[in-house]
Amino acid sequence: MYRFDVKPLLLWGLFGFGVEHASAQPAPAAAPPPTPPAEPSPAEPAADREDAPPHEVDANPELSRRIDDLEAKLKQAEASRRMRSPIKLSGYGDLGLFATQGDGSGFRRDAGHMLFPDRSQYAWVFYGDILAPQVNSRGEVADLGQAPGVRRFDSIHSQGNPTFLVNELNLSVTAGLGDKALFTSSVNFTPRSGADFSLGDSFDVDLAELEWMPTDDGKTSIFIGKVDSVIGLEYKTRKPTQRFGITPTLLARYTTGTAVGVKLRSKLLGDHLIVAAAATNGSFGTEQFFFYQEVDTNRGKTLSGRVALRIPVGSGSFEIGPSGQYGTPDGTPNGTAAAWLVGGDAELDLGRIDLRAQWLKGKSPGDPIALAYALDLKQGGSLEADLLVTPRLGVFGRAEFRDAEVTMTMERLYLTKNWRAVGGVHLTLHPNATVKLEFTHNGEYGGTPQIADDVITTSAVLGF
Repeated sequence: MYRFDVKPLLLWGLFGFGVEHASAQPAPAAAPPPTPPAEPSPAEPAADREDAPPHEVDANPELSRRIDDLEAKLKQAEASRRMRSPIKLSGYGDLGLFATQGDGSGFRRDAGHMLFPDRSQYAWVFYGDILAPQVNSRGEVADLGQAPGVRRFDSIHSQGNPTFLVNELNLSVTAGLGDKALFTSSVNFTPRSGADFSLGDSFDVDLAELEWMPTDDGKTSIFIGKVDSVIGLEYKTRKPTQRFGITPTLLARYTTGTAVGVKLRSKLLGDHLIVAAAATNGSFGTEQFFFYQEVDTNRGKTLSGRVALRIPVGSGSFEIGPSGQYGTPDGTPNGTAAAWLVGGDAELDLGRIDLRAQWLKGKSPGDPIALAYALDLKQGGSLEADLLVTPRLGVFGRAEFRDAEVTMTMERLYLTKNWRAVGGVHLTLHPNATVKLEFTHNGEYGGTPQIADDVITTSAVLGF
């Protein structure tokens, strides 16, 4: 922020006031020309003589006293400003309208094991992707459908109806704690429909982290609290004010959540090498997915890390690197085998065009006693391009897939072989106001029957 120093103006104003005040006094009677003074003796200082030159006498002591008082007050105000911790409030509102095919859900039940007879050992078999028909940057889906044997919080539950929606209202607070520490918090508010005399409105604490920068160059940070992910690169654009499009990828459920623990991030070798590592209660999965617990259920911590190489390319950059995660799964007791994720990502940012790619695979063993879900993510990936046609108008497109199986003991199997094509328009009306339109086609492959669950959605993001 630009700072204007008012001290010279104050001093000049007071000096002018003193001159005008002095000139307003009645002029003294004319005096006869003074007799030329005798030459002073070398031993007699001029300042000690009664006939000292006028410029060595303080002709306006009141003005000098006021200047000294103002200087003291200015110094006190500057010291007080430095001692205070600057606090910044920010946030956004995300408003939207969406429509879907069918009932808005992204999965179906294999009744009677007719489609997948080789999976008949499971009591319930479902195919498709529960989180495929997403309608906003939160990753919420239009409808969670009717799945027997479970109770789920269906936050939107549109039942296939076109719906206006306040996707999210966010409030963030940032507080500086001296030159080397920063506290950041973020809370999301989501107005939803209530039922059975209860309110549906909810909120979630998105971030609550203390960042300490131990080095003078500020290129190393240590975080503690509820921190951002270190897996992949999509977590950097998980908020609607950061994302060029609207919806997250099919892999975002594994990598874009926030977790409670400690994190280290450092830029080395002239910012060309970026290293990040974290030890947290659980994974960096999103909260609405099966594999997330904010409070740990076991003594083991989950270790995550990413190493990336960043190379300047013209006025932009190219970044590439692997990342991974290893630890006792969320929701399981002590002694459970470890869950793991491994992947790679790359981004080419040329200013007006941004290309991003990611790939991921992993496993989680689950637990039959705690009824924790198991995961076999055979692989998944995405490729996205964002293009600014003009400073205000942009277009984007994304292709992606996910091949995974999620099970809970021998009771439930969710079988997913899903691919998606996403495209849309991004329009900047104001530096703090953006309107987006997005179309998503969800498809199945590998012999899985097709599900009609395409989505068209909009988002108007207003920041402050």
